[in-house]
Amino acid sequence: MRHFFLNSFFVLCCMGSALAQDFMMQGWYWDYPKTCEGANWAQTLDAKATELGNAGFTYVWLPPFSRASFGSCSNGYDPQDLYDLGEYGQGPTGFGTRSQVDALISALSTNGVASVADVVYNHRDGGAPEDNPAVKDYITIHYNDSKNPFPSDRFRCVLPLGGSSGNGAGDYYFKISSKSGSNRFFSKPYTLLMETSVVGFQGLPDLMEAEPNGGGDCGEGFNTTQLGVVLQANVDGLGCRTDEFKITINNGDFDPAGDELVIRLTNPNGDYSDHRIYGIWNASAASDVVGQLRYQTFTNFNGLPSGQGGMSYENFRPNSSNVTTNTLGGDWDAMLFFYDYDQYNSDTQNKLYDWTSWLWNNVGIRGFRMDAVKHFDPSFVSGLMNHLTGQGINPGMVVGEFFDGNPNALNNWVTSVESGMNANALQNIDIRIFDFAMREALKNACDQFGYDVRNLFNSGLVDGIGTSPFNVVTFANNHDFRGPFEPIQNDPMLAYAYLLTNNRIGLPTVFYPDYYGVSIPNAPTNTLKPQIDQLMQIHQQHIFQANSVEYLNRFGSTYSSSYQEGFPNTTLVYQISGGIGGTEVVVAINFAGTPLQLDHQINGTNASTGDDFTELTGNGLNSQSTLDGSNRLRMELPGRSYGVWVQSTASLPLELLSFDAQKASGEVQLRWQTQLEQAVQGYEIQRSLDGTSFQSIGWQTAQNSTNALSQYQFKDIQLPSSDALYYRLKMQDADGQFSYSPIRAIELDKEQQLIQIAPNPVRGEVRVSLPAELHREALNIRLYHGSGQLLKEWTNVESTGNGPVLRIDDVPAGTYWLRIESGLKSQSFKLVKI
Repeated sequence: MRHFFLNSFFVLCCMGSALAQDFMMQGWYWDYPKTCEGANWAQTLDAKATELGNAGFTYVWLPPFSRASFGSCSNGYDPQDLYDLGEYGQGPTGFGTRSQVDALISALSTNGVASVADVVYNHRDGGAPEDNPAVKDYITIHYNDSKNPFPSDRFRCVLPLGGSSGNGAGDYYFKISSKSGSNRFFSKPYTLLMETSVVGFQGLPDLMEAEPNGGGDCGEGFNTTQLGVVLQANVDGLGCRTDEFKITINNGDFDPAGDELVIRLTNPNGDYSDHRIYGIWNASAASDVVGQLRYQTFTNFNGLPSGQGGMSYENFRPNSSNVTTNTLGGDWDAMLFFYDYDQYNSDTQNKLYDWTSWLWNNVGIRGFRMDAVKHFDPSFVSGLMNHLTGQGINPGMVVGEFFDGNPNALNNWVTSVESGMNANALQNIDIRIFDFAMREALKNACDQFGYDVRNLFNSGLVDGIGTSPFNVVTFANNHDFRGPFEPIQNDPMLAYAYLLTNNRIGLPTVFYPDYYGVSIPNAPTNTLKPQIDQLMQIHQQHIFQANSVEYLNRFGSTYSSSYQEGFPNTTLVYQISGGIGGTEVVVAINFAGTPLQLDHQINGTNASTGDDFTELTGNGLNSQSTLDGSNRLRMELPGRSYGVWVQSTASLPLELLSFDAQKASGEVQLRWQTQLEQAVQGYEIQRSLDGTSFQSIGWQTAQNSTNALSQYQFKDIQLPSSDALYYRLKMQDADGQFSYSPIRAIELDKEQQLIQIAPNPVRGEVRVSLPAELHREALNIRLYHGSGQLLKEWTNVESTGNGPVLRIDDVPAGTYWLRIESGLKSQSFKLVKI
């Protein structure tokens, strides 16, 4: 949606609502468990739909889920049948089945989360073989040294043997050389393999080329190869620069009714050369039959099980229309990934447009993450957006992956796409780009000793070169950063603290392994869900709709500061104004390994001397800070930590000195300490499963000890089933005024979740496992539909042995809630019936 501003300030709004900030979850990672491993990622995400919605995520980015050429272990970037999402008798994709995809998208939508499809508009793989005269002409006629070779692993050659037009049995001499004769393609290894329908790969040891083997053209001998055996050779840079290989084909080696000699010339490790077969001497016929050689590519996508999205070699590069001019070079035309779409071909455009519309209309997708946009003309995306809006389709999330740390290159892609969009598309769709430049700066800040973190204030698309934040999606880690040292190695939460509080720089993305603590290669394992949920809540309650961000300790800042501990070059301090809470927000992030104690001047336009600021994360060593006469605020943090100080809106007659939460065996203990209580009514203890929606779980009447410290404690002994719990105090005075304490997050151990159920997902029956203290307790168990309707109820169930077994054979497949209550404990479980 296009937005216009009267000045440089802005608001980041949810596309479908003016009531929430947008946050996106990358709901997968490179090695996510696939169906070939007995897993089902669609159902994994389905089970988390409610908590993702409650946490505040508005988008979940799903992995590519079309049928892939590499099967159900693939990540999907090798799309084969675009319309097969795990159906048509082919079994599930790596992601799941079509019904499971539908259930996931429905569950996310029910919880206010839009599904974002990872769409591949650059390439395709896994078609049936077909004759490709364009590729033959490119390789044998039009190729020269200024072009890139057609990748040798994406074509094969065939020579007719059987049938009325076949060449029959006999001795054949194949001549192979570099087409261009360029020195840059010499000394490149290649392999030669020849097969028929009768004699395939034999699994025998490889044959080795022996020089000189230039054959009769060079006055040299030749090498002999055989059917079904790999021969290893080299493109020669000496002598006559030719290799000649003889193969003998006997009558029993092929089907005389109709067969072909299939020839594969490939280069190891993708180090492609321009070698090709330029002569085939048929000794029996005493003639050169190279003219009968046909080139084939695996680009026939007609007749796939879905019956949709059919294509041929004319939809890819090179084809009949561009074989004479195409160089297969540059970012747009190079065949870096499988078969490269020709996006200028109108048939290709229409079929990719139709597929995108189908994802919206038939599948329920509401956003598109476009893969590898660096590798095709931005005008394709412009045309696609015009097509979608012409159909009344206005996705809230359209983001391109342009893997480049140069912010100007990223911004140029956005402006190029927008330049081709019509007025309707510009009005309704924001074209976004992932900010790889900001990500690079965040990694440097977290991992690079000596890096001046204040560079972040001048980094990325928005603050670096002035791109609109409505065109930017930010992130800390993603699936592409998986090699040694590529993920953020040290305290990635510091990067998230910046992304989730600074609404100036774009829409934030959270990486699934960072959030849920999944161990992945070359990355630290951190469960950041409690901290991220907390910052998202703070954003929703205090930062959303903020129209100003002031970088207080930027280079050349005029705001005064005094560091008792810590350093300017390892500290970020910024002030957020105009947010939904109507209060000033000051954020400090300490990238140093030592504590930070800092007095920093802030913008006093909307603040006054004596205003109190409360630190909301619980990280601050000073939970309260008062603005002094020089508009300076005290901020104290441990090493490698962050804090958010929010201006208080109500002044209660008390001072909260501390508020702590600690987990113990089967309970959470809360303690807080106050002073200067006067006419305070008391403290309502509140708990949340998601850090957003809080419920009262207890009350403590105030002591009102005006001349002494007041100390309180509360034990939460009925812990619900959850990965984490969040606590806060609602502090009320006698006049009805109230304010909230900072939130304290507790990550629960699995053993604290006393009641368990298995299996989940379930087909026929589910067993309830109970701890010893609940044995022989009478249980009341209820099964609810996801909509809240009570479906089944078991009352006064005797919990002998390991626990009761519940039969739910008569319940249709879907997502349900199972509530188990005893005199001592109650828990709710999300149950998936398959």
